[in-house]
Amino acid sequence: MGMFSQDQQTKPKSMGDAAAEGAVSVLWRFFTGDHLDGKPRTNATWTHRGTKSTREDGRAANKWDHLMRLERMGVRLAASTIAAGTAYEYTQAPEATLLGIEATGLSAASYTAAYMAFRTTDGLLTWRHRRDWVWPLHIVLSKLLALPEGTKPSSYISLPMDFNEITGSALRVTVPADWSGGEAKGGVTTAIREKLALQDVTFSWHMDGRNHYVEATQSPRPRSKVLFSDLEVQALVDAAKESAPLIGLSHRNTTVSVDLDAESPHLLVSAGTGGGKSVILRAIFAQLLHNGAIGVVLDRKRHSHKWARGIPGVTYCRDIEDIHDELVRLGIEGDRRNRIVDDWEGEGDAPVGARMAILLEEVNATIGKLKRYWAEIRTKEDPKESPAIAALAEILFMGRAVKMHVLAVGQSMTAAALGGPEMRENFSTRILARYTRNAWNMLVPEVQPAPKATRHIGRAQVVLGGTAHETQVLFMTDAEARAWATSGTGVATSQGRTSSVHLGKEAATVAETGPGSTPPASGGEGGQLPGPRLAGGPGAITMEGFETQMEMAFAPAAVAEKENPITLKEATETGVLTASLGAARRASQRDEEFPANVGKGKGGSFLYWPEELRRWERNRPKAGNSTDAD
Repeated sequence: MGMFSQDQQTKPKSMGDAAAEGAVSVLWRFFTGDHLDGKPRTNATWTHRGTKSTREDGRAANKWDHLMRLERMGVRLAASTIAAGTAYEYTQAPEATLLGIEATGLSAASYTAAYMAFRTTDGLLTWRHRRDWVWPLHIVLSKLLALPEGTKPSSYISLPMDFNEITGSALRVTVPADWSGGEAKGGVTTAIREKLALQDVTFSWHMDGRNHYVEATQSPRPRSKVLFSDLEVQALVDAAKESAPLIGLSHRNTTVSVDLDAESPHLLVSAGTGGGKSVILRAIFAQLLHNGAIGVVLDRKRHSHKWARGIPGVTYCRDIEDIHDELVRLGIEGDRRNRIVDDWEGEGDAPVGARMAILLEEVNATIGKLKRYWAEIRTKEDPKESPAIAALAEILFMGRAVKMHVLAVGQSMTAAALGGPEMRENFSTRILARYTRNAWNMLVPEVQPAPKATRHIGRAQVVLGGTAHETQVLFMTDAEARAWATSGTGVATSQGRTSSVHLGKEAATVAETGPGSTPPASGGEGGQLPGPRLAGGPGAITMEGFETQMEMAFAPAAVAEKENPITLKEATETGVLTASLGAARRASQRDEEFPANVGKGKGGSFLYWPEELRRWERNRPKAGNSTDAD
């Protein structure tokens, strides 16, 4: 008997016995909330949810696996109870039970359909947000936090779609409970700041208790409006440096400005429709005029800056032939100033004259028009390149010393639109609003990723030195801009009126040779006209005569054409003006853009330069032309 019992004990279990034990084990695991195969997926316990995956295959555990064991047990017991109760009810009242199952199934199907519709709609609305912001951040953080492969970004990253417009908690990232952090915290905060292009943000770490996470808090955003009518804002504008007009306010009411003398001589504004291009330029241009700058507006749209028409010291060109001629004259003026700088041996800045602000509207359309205009008027002896575009390039390549600043504005500021990539690179400061990703990558590829664009009116990114500053730009009404522009320092002439710059070829030459001299038949080296020489040597002029020379350099364009000034009557009789004599006289008294007289003739009638009258005739408001009416 003893031997028989020992043989029975050592005898292998039958397949039935093994199956029975296996079934019991599965049932035990099922009703106690364990995994059916007995292999844990996470570090979850009976009373604590899991914080990391422990799968041997390296895959991420799902949400069910992260539940505490009591939660899984409760769900399984509830499901089993419902199933058993339904089966029992069916044996007692089959028809009623089937009706109940049908109603329950219909409700579940409706709920499922509604939930799927919600998730689908939410996915369509947020897929770009997840692709552009959440996923790139997840790629970096998953390595820094040592997360298991397959971890979903949504399981630990909470990033609202409007995070770039939120003041306060803008982001929350849950970290594993066993993640020590240490020096790696710096890498996490750097990744968040760079991947989301956050500005002026602080981080707070919460590593105590059961929930571990880091929270990014955005400092107060730029104010929603920066109005010139606000006395506080007016004080900031008034206190701004002469060469650094106020652009707007950033976070914590920090002023944003660019010093045209020390940082960036030229500004480039790129914005989509409704991005406030003209608003930005209006505020900057008005401040420069207030501080004594000479203004030139090249406006192919004809009506972008109507507020500046007729302001003393501002030349407003709307027709393409006028824009062409003005750029050529500005090129001559830039060359003259550049030569003064080259010859200057004194201390401080060279006496090149007043600061000049050149506002170039809609660069894309204007450059194309200039090319076509030159193709129509050029002769075989003329160069293929438009001299106006060449002059613009020369001005852009000149430094701060000549005090000539181009404020260019457009929508898609491609290299071709500006006449070449070299010309675009001269704009050290670039202001972008309502931009696309392509526009950002084209204009400021060194700043990545691109800050998320906003539809907030007046909100722009001012980029200087590889850093983007979120800015609420200064808003001036037309009346405020005009009043501020005319209330500052003017550039007076001998006629008691601020002069517009209209330099012709001979006018620039007279500036060097003096009145009464015979201009040379051709220019200096490379076909360029020589400018005044202030240092010693041949052709040098004294400082005492410099102001006289400068005044001659700013003579009207009619000097270049050697036309004599005429009266309004003579202008109407000779066809210089097509308007009637009465209309011309009324305009001379009422129209702020009507040319200034240059003195009186023999009958006591005022005299005017013919070319100035022709310019006014071309640009005067016409009946029925709404875009050109004041």
